[in-house]
Amino acid sequence: MHEFMNDPVDVSVDFTGRRIKPKRVRWGTKVYDIDKVNLVHGAREGQKRIFYFSVSDAANFMKLKLDTETLEWRLVEVYAP
Repeated sequence: MHEFMNDPVDVSVDFTGRRIKPKRVRWGTKVYDIDKVNLVHGAREGQKRIFYFSVSDAANFMKLKLDTETLEWRLVEVYAP
């Protein structure tokens, strides 16, 4: 199942130097422990700086979006086999 969405999520992160590493995602009532950060890339939406994190747990792949202006996290894509 591959879904596109724009749902708000809570993300727990580790800060290592100047890097952010997502560790856990809470989406509604479900909690996902992140095993791996597969890719990080930045983009701009107007003047806003946005970061996208492609992450995975034991069974799912997710794409998270961090708005650096509002510090809001969104789940924008999920792939669950």
